[in-house]
Amino acid sequence: MSPNEVPYYAKREGKTMAKQEELIHPSLRGIRYVIFPDNKWAQQWDFVMILVIFYYAFSVPYQLGISGGMTAVTNTGFYVFNVIVNCIFVVDTFMNFFRAYRGSDGKLIFSLPAIRRSYIRSGWFFINLMAAFPSTVS
Repeated sequence: MSPNEVPYYAKREGKTMAKQEELIHPSLRGIRYVIFPDNKWAQQWDFVMILVIFYYAFSVPYQLGISGGMTAVTNTGFYVFNVIVNCIFVVDTFMNFFRAYRGSDGKLIFSLPAIRRSYIRSGWFFINLMAAFPSTVS
């Protein structure tokens, strides 16, 4: 069904009611783009991010201290894997603009403008942005 079509339950006696977007309260518009904390996919993504952070915790010191950056230059597989990990960080930074969170009062905040403001003001945006910069030596 396209977004402009009226669902079958919104038709009465041959007359169509308001379009689907008009049935949604203005405060809930854009909610389909929000990623909620209890979403199973989001929880799996968080687990992947934990694995990637652990990888970086051991990989970056190895690259800088032991191999002097030569591993990334001489080993193509290592270089490609690091590029993929950097792409994962970029996707995670972008996804955080759509992740609902709990406010200080415990209420779930799912307004996209509020999520974006909070993410940028929290300081995590800049940390994630720095993590998304390529760490491989080319």
